[in-house]
Amino acid sequence: MRYCSPLRYPGGKGCIFPFITSIFNENDLIGGAYAEPYAGGGGLALRLLYEEYISYAYINDLDPCIYAFWNSAVNMSVEFCEWIESIPVTVETWHHCKEILQNKDRATEFELGTATFFLNRTNVSGVIKGGIIGGLSQKGKYKLDARFNKEELIKRFKKIGIFRNRIIVSNKDGILFVKDLNELKENILIYLDPPYYEKGQGLYMNAYADEDHKQLSAYVTNMNTPWIISYDNHDFIKKLYSQNRKISHQLSQSTSNRTGREIFIFDNSLKYTSSIKSLKKVELITS
Repeated sequence: MRYCSPLRYPGGKGCIFPFITSIFNENDLIGGAYAEPYAGGGGLALRLLYEEYISYAYINDLDPCIYAFWNSAVNMSVEFCEWIESIPVTVETWHHCKEILQNKDRATEFELGTATFFLNRTNVSGVIKGGIIGGLSQKGKYKLDARFNKEELIKRFKKIGIFRNRIIVSNKDGILFVKDLNELKENILIYLDPPYYEKGQGLYMNAYADEDHKQLSAYVTNMNTPWIISYDNHDFIKKLYSQNRKISHQLSQSTSNRTGREIFIFDNSLKYTSSIKSLKKVELITS
């Protein structure tokens, strides 16, 4: 099942599935747990779980809208499927969902989760803060239902429901989340994909400032749990992780939101020599 997540997400990481699975093989991590402190679309975590590379998937996101979606998708998958079947995919529904997010403190978690999902599937590139596919007048080439295939989406929610006892959802700050996992001393790989340094403000509801990136680096580089972190290829980030091994690679995604080169930074205990062969145009970073 190549497309596992019901969400369309800026910077979705499905394209690195061969790389991550090779990391599991190369480091004898198969059968352990896997965590994403900045889960977003969560497609990589789901696919690793579905193909039995991992025993459990920890999905965390600080954004209350994304958390509400995941908690509802995992714990109310039947209700979510019924909602998809009945919801009219119209501009009127889009406006209603926008209103829910604008007044999230008055919404139930399920209302917030379904509204987030609807906007994700009907907005350009899946950006919650973005505009509607086809425009409000629906005169564009594609209409708002272009990415809302109900039958396919229901299949994805049913799959999540089958694995719900092996998915742990949380709503914590990324640094607090990894601190909690590190204290568990569990056989686990943590893959961190924090907001991009340069473009994060335009893509994410919870973008990071310089101090946030610094605090994350200070903690992550002293963890005992194996980790990988990905970022945009920027000197500020490379300096934060100057003592760690780094590579850059060419992104193979078609999304307009993630283009050019990306870097991976590795926990110094991880092996990756064989794994990076699955990436495109890899270059070692020596600075």
